[in-house]
Amino acid sequence: MTLGIDASTPGSGGAKRHLKEILSNFHPDQNHFKLIKVWGVDSLLRELPERDFIVKISPVWLNGGYLRRLIWQIFLRDNAIKSNCDLLFCPFGTYTGKFTPFVSMSRNMLIFDKAERKRFGISFFRLKLVLLFYVQMLAFRKSRGLIFLSHHAQKEIGKVLDLSKLNTTIINHGISDTFRSKPKTQRSISEYDFGNPYKLLYVSSIWVYKHADTLVQAVDNLRKKGYPISLLILGTIGQQSEGSKLLKAIARANQKGKGIEWIQDVGLDQINIFYKMSDAFVFSSTCENMPNILIEAMSSGLPIACSNFPPMPEFLKEAGFYFNPTRVEDTEMALKEMVENDKLRSEYANLSYNMSLEYSWKLTSKKTFDFLLDNLKS
Repeated sequence: MTLGIDASTPGSGGAKRHLKEILSNFHPDQNHFKLIKVWGVDSLLRELPERDFIVKISPVWLNGGYLRRLIWQIFLRDNAIKSNCDLLFCPFGTYTGKFTPFVSMSRNMLIFDKAERKRFGISFFRLKLVLLFYVQMLAFRKSRGLIFLSHHAQKEIGKVLDLSKLNTTIINHGISDTFRSKPKTQRSISEYDFGNPYKLLYVSSIWVYKHADTLVQAVDNLRKKGYPISLLILGTIGQQSEGSKLLKAIARANQKGKGIEWIQDVGLDQINIFYKMSDAFVFSSTCENMPNILIEAMSSGLPIACSNFPPMPEFLKEAGFYFNPTRVEDTEMALKEMVENDKLRSEYANLSYNMSLEYSWKLTSKKTFDFLLDNLKS
């Protein structure tokens, strides 16, 4: 049997990594799919593994800009797919064509969270999210099966879509072994000074719902109160206005000593190095489907101060110093508790590291292809 994969929509970094990892960990001798055909843009297909059973197809229309890609998706995609596969998998969740059966996937909770969409004000991006809401609602209704990444996503989307008529499942993302590092011995904050500070790390692209500027203010407040801590933010600018706001916040905080740094261009293969160099991790997002970066931090063995917005507690459970990332005072209080309590830091780091062992790309791949096969048989 042949599985088709519609990857014609440019996905996020997490979506691309997911597709790459499940294909890398797939073995046709363990499944009835003997051939996999992937339709996508050249740049994405180059990142996917070279395997004998994977056929990469990149129509010229997909590589000619947004308008040409849209024409292919509306008028040419179904004809290209209909005689070339037995089941279609749509990991980016935007396929609304006539081919059946197909399995879709929920990835972006900004699309379904009105409160978070409002953070973008009157903007083209907010309009795009609203349009994507209707596209994904149509895609999910027409699908035979639907994959969620978290219980939170299933619950929230279930409020606006009748899931009883669909075959649904929850399959978490995996984690690469390159991030795995057993927790370090936690030292008292008294053993640090401003020349050798306690190093906080936040890995995140810069958007309004990531609240990096609020975190900077909280860290700056603690440094002014004498706490020898520093903050490193790793991530590209997703939203220009938020990037400008963050630069100003860092400039204000660094007027009396450089304790906060932002590095924008770091490759995925280098991020694990920064985890190993850090003493603790902070996660300040208020909107996620499955927070991959949080799972990476858990796997790296670091104590974690974390947003209390769902779905973060679903994954970190009782192993985090929780705070409301929209409030400077609340963020500061959680960081203060983490920094001052080395025993609790150690307990939480070990607990979250052990929980992270439940996640692997091998397991994610197996569960995904088993679910796809079930939907072909049903």
